[in-house]
Amino acid sequence: MKIDLEIMDLFQELEELVEKAPVKGLTRKSISVEKEQILGILDDIKSLLPEEVNQAIWINRERQRIITEAKAEAEKIIVQANQEADLKAQEGEKFEENLKQQFDDIVESNEVVLRAKERGEEIINRAEAYAVEIREGSIEYAEDVISSVEQSLIDTLETVKLNKMELRQS
Repeated sequence: MKIDLEIMDLFQELEELVEKAPVKGLTRKSISVEKEQILGILDDIKSLLPEEVNQAIWINRERQRIITEAKAEAEKIIVQANQEADLKAQEGEKFEENLKQQFDDIVESNEVVLRAKERGEEIINRAEAYAVEIREGSIEYAEDVISSVEQSLIDTLETVKLNKMELRQS
């Protein structure tokens, strides 16, 4: 309570300093005040502020830093997941091309051609399914990571809100 009164006294002193300052200019909206006097009073006010205010400022800065880092990490994970998905898709395409080439090379007789064609289609279907599965798995992984980051940000924001409410109640 004593701190509150001291702060109010300093605000009163600052207000009196502004009110008693000589008016400048034709519009009479400017005043002349000693810079050191105002800075001295502001320093006294800062020194009387509770530590919780400094903690709240730190929490806010820390929250912003965490959010920035989380966004950067999420973007990095998405890029990496997309690169992995593209690589797996390229591997699947190469696998398919190799199979087609082998298929063309085997064509010698009707029976061999029919069996090879069926086998080739089966392998191609498996390769395509594998490529789709890899891509979907990569996307699901990226979504899981982003959801985890999002939940972390929500939890951090809730903590900040609780701290803010505690500050107001104290």
